[in-house]
Amino acid sequence: MELMYIATFFVAFISSVLSGIAGGGGSFLMAPYWLIAGLSPVQGATTGAFMAIGMGGSSLVAFKGTDHMPKNDTLVWGLFIMTLLTSLVGPFFLAHISITVFKPILAILTIVSLPFLFINRTSVKLTIKNKTIGLISIALLFLVSSFITSSAFSIIIAVLLTRVFGLTVLQSTALRRFTGLVQSLVIFTVLVLFGGFVWQYAIAALFGGSIGSYVGTRVAIRSGEKFARNALAVGALVSSVALLL
Repeated sequence: MELMYIATFFVAFISSVLSGIAGGGGSFLMAPYWLIAGLSPVQGATTGAFMAIGMGGSSLVAFKGTDHMPKNDTLVWGLFIMTLLTSLVGPFFLAHISITVFKPILAILTIVSLPFLFINRTSVKLTIKNKTIGLISIALLFLVSSFITSSAFSIIIAVLLTRVFGLTVLQSTALRRFTGLVQSLVIFTVLVLFGGFVWQYAIAALFGGSIGSYVGTRVAIRSGEKFARNALAVGALVSSVALLL
């Protein structure tokens, strides 16, 4: 059994490094790993949420002191409240949702959204109506991602943040790490009441995920915006293929 805990650390580390570089995609390694380790869907979601707390926190530490932290306080607080509310509701749907139904839909939406990453933001002029639609779309994605674990949601949210609100890819990553931290804290608190916390796996995943996320985020920051955008696009394609398999 001790070997499984060691394996959990390394799988969490590798997935978090890749997630830190690409701005998402780690759950496509962790979600099947929890099943291989013998955890139930609720246990996997609870343990994964605990791991994500470390990932979000360490990634934000890596972003601290850089120019990639979003300056739009209204947007930050709006997404904070939105994340808090949707995260309180979403976990109660966990036992009643078939993830299989959503896989092809998520894959198609992710692939279709990718070209928008490469559009020149200065050439895009959006009205208040467009931004309102964008916020509603992000709220729905936050809600669904609170009970269906998929990095595809993170990718689509990144595209919306860069297109609708003019953020850079790295700024959108920093903001998503913040909202992800809030979401993980709430989901973990709710799901742990259902008795799904396996602390041995959770501790191993927390350490592996925290270290890996910090390393991956620093690589993305040092490599620049173009690298981060291309890494995000590659991560999205890999994620979409994984969903369709």
